[in-house]
Amino acid sequence: MAILTRYLGARRYGQYGLAFSYTQLFGVLADVGMFTVMVRELSKAPERTEELVGNAFTLRLALSVVAVALAVGVSLALPYTGSVRIAILIAGLALCLDLLVGSLTAVFQARLLMGYAVIAQVLGRVLALGAVGAVAALGLGLYGAVATASLGAAATLAISGGLARRLTRVRPRFERRVWRQLLVASAVLGLALAINQVYLRADTLIISLYRSYREVGLYAVGYRIADLVVAVPAVFLASVFPIISRYVAAEEPRLGQVIQLVADAFMILGAAIATGGALLARPLIKLAAGSAFADSDAVASLALLLGAGALVSLNGLFGFALIAKARQAQALWLNVGALALNLSLNFILVPSLGIVAAAATTLAGEVLILGGSFLLMRRHFGFFIHFRILPRALLAAVAMGAALWPLRHGPAIPLTALGAAVYLAVLWAVGGIDRDVLRRLRVPA
Repeated sequence: MAILTRYLGARRYGQYGLAFSYTQLFGVLADVGMFTVMVRELSKAPERTEELVGNAFTLRLALSVVAVALAVGVSLALPYTGSVRIAILIAGLALCLDLLVGSLTAVFQARLLMGYAVIAQVLGRVLALGAVGAVAALGLGLYGAVATASLGAAATLAISGGLARRLTRVRPRFERRVWRQLLVASAVLGLALAINQVYLRADTLIISLYRSYREVGLYAVGYRIADLVVAVPAVFLASVFPIISRYVAAEEPRLGQVIQLVADAFMILGAAIATGGALLARPLIKLAAGSAFADSDAVASLALLLGAGALVSLNGLFGFALIAKARQAQALWLNVGALALNLSLNFILVPSLGIVAAAATTLAGEVLILGGSFLLMRRHFGFFIHFRILPRALLAAVAMGAALWPLRHGPAIPLTALGAAVYLAVLWAVGGIDRDVLRRLRVPA
């Protein structure tokens, strides 16, 4: 991101970000919730690994080709430039490859061997980063920048395939019975994820319809930073999901303890992210994309997006718990409500208020999802998630804010380190970190 923003500038980076946001919107049609269902089924029945992976591989390939063709066709009806439409087509190849990688990653996640996925992803990203540097050095423009994602995805697929063969035989299979089973099992979840994907990407697309590509670029930078900030809790959540699935299937009495433990961790992280984001949005943008991107609207939108990011992980935990209990259908109304709120506010506010309104709408949607998810957890699991840790986390966040406020215009990296140190020290002092909880719980793999 640091290379491409400085090379492409705000306008062309907006086109770059738009191409990927747009194709990812159609990508959910190719996934249809299959990845999450695969992890759940492989966790419950490891003996079916070869059968499920082989059929999911070919099914996802067929669906991804259809999704990319549909994405390109629909783009012809939108007021996009020819360069954006070509960028969408190029981004579609990366989408197809990423979906195939997901079929193998599901095996690693179900077996609690995410280290394999890390190896493949990191090596693929290293290749993509080298390609990005070459694109900037050789001046290959927008199309070259978009194509680097496909190179990285191809490398990740090749490495994932090699590692997956240590666990199971990997070969494409076409068995109508299994295809039908996968599609039926993931249908409701796929609809929920499709609604969620529209919810996540609609703001960028609506901005692109009513505002300039430059504003799309400013918003894309903020969205990317927010994605990076919540990446660690997202990976943690991905590793916890198989454990929750097994505990649900075995009716393990400590299920509530596990969910509460993860919720406490996400509340601690969320308080730090929201407070730090509000104070350090400008230094973070300067670090990631340069001073040209750090105008007032971009700074305000990033602060709001990081506030939303503080809630994303907790909402994800509740969502995965409901999926593990096969209650995704009951949660569908919540996704519909969040989507309706998101689309309504974006269409009303973005044409006149721009990217700040889009970011505020994202935050409002996460608040709605949190409230609804909390009620669904109570209904289907029979216990409340308590928030006893939250006051201590907020106290530590206030102390961190007081330390950072006088220095908020300084460099991002040392200020982030200072904020983290103050936050953790105060949290420890007020008893917000339980040194014995992991030892007492001893969650087995």
